[in-house]
Amino acid sequence: MSRVARSLKRMMAIFHARNLEYLRDRASFGWNLVFPVLIVFALALVFSGPQKSIFTVTVTTHANQLELAQFPGIDIQIAEREKALERLSRQQTDLVIEASEKEINYWINQNSAAGAILEKLLRSTETRTLSRGQTDGAAIRYIDWVIPGILGMNVMYSALWGVGYVVVRYRQSGYLRRLKATPLTKFEFLIAQVISRLLVTVVASCIVFAGTHLLLDYKMVGSPGLLLLIALLGGLSMITVGLAIACRTESKEFADGLLNSITFPMLLLSGVWFSLDGSPAWVQGVAQILPLTHILQAARAVMLDNAGLLDISLNLAVLVGFSVVGMLLSTRLFKW
Repeated sequence: MSRVARSLKRMMAIFHARNLEYLRDRASFGWNLVFPVLIVFALALVFSGPQKSIFTVTVTTHANQLELAQFPGIDIQIAEREKALERLSRQQTDLVIEASEKEINYWINQNSAAGAILEKLLRSTETRTLSRGQTDGAAIRYIDWVIPGILGMNVMYSALWGVGYVVVRYRQSGYLRRLKATPLTKFEFLIAQVISRLLVTVVASCIVFAGTHLLLDYKMVGSPGLLLLIALLGGLSMITVGLAIACRTESKEFADGLLNSITFPMLLLSGVWFSLDGSPAWVQGVAQILPLTHILQAARAVMLDNAGLLDISLNLAVLVGFSVVGMLLSTRLFKW
C-alpha cells in the first residue's frame, strides 16, 4: 500500500469515528436542527403583521430642499443614488428623490401604492421641473432578510464549537496523547476533523433551509447551487478559525471564553439581525474583517438579488483566505 493510500486510510478512520461520536450525541444533533427552526418561526410570528403606514422618502441631497419634508408622517432619509434605488426596488423606501435648485429627478416603484400617493403629493407641492423614473420589485419582508442571518449564525456556531470545543475536550481527556502514539500525523487528524464537521454543518444547514422554506415560503430567487457553495466555503472558514483557537488551548473554560469573544462581535456587527447601513464608517470597516459578514453578504445577494458567481467573488475570495490562513496556523501551532 502506498504512503498516500495509508494516509487517506488513517484520515477516513478518524473521520468515521468523529461522525459516529456526533450522531450518537442525539441531544447535540437534534439541537442543531431544532434551534434555528425555532428562531425562524419566532421571528415570523413576531414580524408577520402588516407594515407600518409611515411613508419613507430617500433623497440624495439635503432634505430641507423639499416641500415634502414639511409634512408630518413622512420619514426623510439620505443615501447615495445606487443604494437608494436598490432599497426602492425592494420597497424598503417609497420614493427616491434627487433635487437641485431648478429641477427634481424622482423614482417610484410601480408596484408600490405608497409611491403612487407620494408622487401625487410631490407634483402638487413642487414648482420645479419634475423628471420621473421608475423601477419594480416586490417588498422584502423582515423574515426574507433575516433568514440568511439565521442560517449563517447556525453555520458559525456549529463550525466553531463543533471543532474548537471538541478538540480541547480531546486534549483534556488524553485522547490526543493516545493518537500521538499512532502513525497518524497532526495534518491527517486536522483534515479529518475539518471534513467531518463540514459535512455535518452543511447537511444540517440544508435540512433547516429546505424545511423552513417549505413552511414559510421566504424569498429565494438565486441559484441553490451557489448558495451551497457559500455554505461550504463559509463553513470551512469558520471551522479553520475554530481549529486555530483549539490548536494549543488546554482548558474548556478558556476555549469557551475565546469562542464567545469571537462569536459575539460577529453576531453584533455582521448583520445577523439588523443592517449596518446607517452605522459609522469605522464600524462597517470592522465588520468587513469578520468571516460571517462575507457569508451573509453573499447569501443575501444570491437569495434576494439573484446575484451570480462574479457578483460575490470578492466575498468568496475572503472566505477562502480565512480558510487557508486558519488551516496553516492550525497545522503549525497544533500540539497533541
